[in-house]
Amino acid sequence: MISFFKSNNPGVVAFYIVYLVVFRLCFVFAAVDTGYVFAHSEPLSRLFFTLLKGPLQGYAWLSPLLAAIITFIQALLINNIVNENKVLAKKNYLAGLLFIIVSSFFKESLLLSPALLSLTFVILSTQRMFSLIKKEKAFGDVFDVGFLVAIAALFYFPATLFFLFAYIGLGTMRAFAYRDWIIILLGFISPYIMVFTWYFWFDKAQLLLPELAGLHGHTWLNGLKFKPEDWMLSGSLLLLTAMALAILPTALYSSLIQVRKFSTTLIALLFLIVIAFSLQQTVHLSHWVLLSLPLGIIFSMVIMQIKNKWVSEVMHLILILLVLAGQYLPLFNIF
Repeated sequence: MISFFKSNNPGVVAFYIVYLVVFRLCFVFAAVDTGYVFAHSEPLSRLFFTLLKGPLQGYAWLSPLLAAIITFIQALLINNIVNENKVLAKKNYLAGLLFIIVSSFFKESLLLSPALLSLTFVILSTQRMFSLIKKEKAFGDVFDVGFLVAIAALFYFPATLFFLFAYIGLGTMRAFAYRDWIIILLGFISPYIMVFTWYFWFDKAQLLLPELAGLHGHTWLNGLKFKPEDWMLSGSLLLLTAMALAILPTALYSSLIQVRKFSTTLIALLFLIVIAFSLQQTVHLSHWVLLSLPLGIIFSMVIMQIKNKWVSEVMHLILILLVLAGQYLPLFNIF
């Protein structure tokens, strides 16, 4: 099956829908809290979810549906990034598949959340960033990298840390030029200037920081409780990530220099996502949906280098079984 996604056949993306549906069937048997999103006070998240809740009452079923649609679009964007920049040896749709699987590891990641919305803009920022490597004058793209990261942070505060990712990517993709570094900063602060203007206009400037960072009297990482299945999935994902990172240098040995630069920025993003987990006031596992961007591409780079197709198929099967185990074993009181 995995070899099917290694082909350059656009019809493959139809199977993405099958994966998206199968991974969300668990909500037929057990509901997951969807109301937590309305407690987020980041300006764009509050605006988006308030508008969504108003005219639409069936949010419990609407949430996984909209999340599936957004994830499908994100998977297409991931494929576009990989194929346009020749991250893999040939064009295929493997990265999008692995993105969908990794994004489904935790039930909370299958729902519409500020983290999922934020991920869309992180992907777009990554797309602009990777394009910098083949452009001499790309001031517009440099500005967009910072601007899109800021939009992501206005949906989900921990994404603020990805400002470092923007600078790491810029330093990796291009030779140092002070104009680029200033432009990316201007791009990052521009959305905040607009938001501050709105708050100031309505005499709410003092509320901007508390609402942006979710500072409502909680301690950091409030409500940090992992269930047994969460530990199982976290440990499995950590092990798979460690194995992929160990194999990655071998996979990059014969790759182009630009591909090595791409992998460097993705690894940096991976570590920043882990650190950004600590920026949550109230912990929610939907944060880990952000891992699907770097891991989806890194896993695809590793699997593409595996010559034995049965090894690839077994890895594919293990990933699917882990996702389904995390979703259905708790229903049988296995944990």
